Amino acid sequence: MTVNGAPAAVLLNSLRDPASVTCLGAEALDDVVHAAGQHSLLARLEHDLAGPGVLPDLPEAARRQLACARIRAQANAVTLRFEIDRVRRALAGLGTRVLLLKGGAYLWAGLPPARGRFSVDLDIMVPRADIGRVERTLIEQGWRAVEMNSYDQHYYRDWMHEIPPLVHGERGIALDVHHSIFPPVSGIAIDSEALLADATPVDDGLWVLSPADMVLHAATHLFQENPAGHLRDLIDLHDLLTLFGQTPGFWEHLTARARRHGLGRPLYYSLRYATGLIGTAVPAAAMQRAAAAFAPNAVQLRVMDWLVRTAIVAASPGRAVRGGALARSLLFVRSHWIKMPPATLLGHSVVKFARSLWARRAAGKA
Repeated sequence: MTVNGAPAAVLLNSLRDPASVTCLGAEALDDVVHAAGQHSLLARLEHDLAGPGVLPDLPEAARRQLACARIRAQANAVTLRFEIDRVRRALAGLGTRVLLLKGGAYLWAGLPPARGRFSVDLDIMVPRADIGRVERTLIEQGWRAVEMNSYDQHYYRDWMHEIPPLVHGERGIALDVHHSIFPPVSGIAIDSEALLADATPVDDGLWVLSPADMVLHAATHLFQENPAGHLRDLIDLHDLLTLFGQTPGFWEHLTARARRHGLGRPLYYSLRYATGLIGTAVPAAAMQRAAAAFAPNAVQLRVMDWLVRTAIVAASPGRAVRGGALARSLLFVRSHWIKMPPATLLGHSVVKFARSLWARRAAGKA
C-alpha cells in the first residue's frame, strides 16, 4: 500500500528505514525534513537516525534541524513530566484512580511512542462518578476552566467524554479530564469501568491503560476522529503494536477487547494501515481475525483506502496532492458523522454555522 504524493512516500520510506535517508538527493532530503516537521516527527526521525549512526553522513543543515528538534522534544518532555507531577500531587488525596492517557502515558510509563514526541497538552481519565470532585479540586489547586458559553458547556458535559479543558493559571498548559475514550453521544458503548479496572499501575500512584486498551484508545483517537495529517498517531500505533505484540496472547486479547468496547472497526483500520503504510509486523492470523469480525464492505474499504492514502500525510507547500482537499473534507465529515447521531449532528452543525456567520458579520463591521 502506498500514499499519494512523492514527498509523502519518501517520508514513509524514511520512517520505515531511517538509514535510507543517506541515499537521498538534496531535494528529497529537504522534503523528508520538512514533512517530518509538519507531523511533529522530526525529533523522532533524529532518534531513529542516531541508532544506526547515519547522522554524521547528513548535510550540516539537516543535522542542525534534527538536533534542534531533539532539544525541543527533550524540553517538552521535562515540562510534561513536571505537569504530570503537579496533577498527581493535586489529586493525591481524593482516593480516586487517575489514568494518564496518550503522550503523558507514553512518557511516564517509558513506552516507545515517547521517543522524540512533542505533546501540547496533558490528558487524564478518572471515574465518571468522581469527575466533579476532580474538577473542583483542580480549580482549587490553580487550574481554571477555559471560558466558553452555555452551549459549549452543554456540548462537553452532556455529549462528550470529557469536561471543558482546564488551563493552569501560571504554567498555561491545557489539561483534558476524561471519563471515557469516546463520546457517549456516539452510541458506542465503551466499557469505561473495565478501562479503569484493568489499568496498569505506574510510578507514584498513577495508572495507564492496559496494553490492549491503550492500542484501542490510539486506534479510536485516529480512526474514529479525522486521520488527515495525523501520521504521528499511526506511528504511535506502530510502536505500541510492535511492543505489546511480543507478549503471548496479546493479539487474541486485543480482538476480544475491541469487541467488548465496540471498537472493532478502528482496530481493523489500525492494523490495515499500520501494516500497509508503516510495515508493522502483525501476525497473519490476527489480521485475518480482525478482518473477519470488523472489516467494512468492499466499497467502504476501497473508499477508506483512498481517503487514508491521500490525506494521512499532510500536503507539502506548493505540492498539492490530487484529490487531497476532497479527501480531507470527507474525512472531516466522517469524523463528525461517527461522533454524533444524525439529529444531534444536524442541530450542532446549524449552531456552529450560525455562530461562524455571526462572527464574520461582526468582523466585517469592526
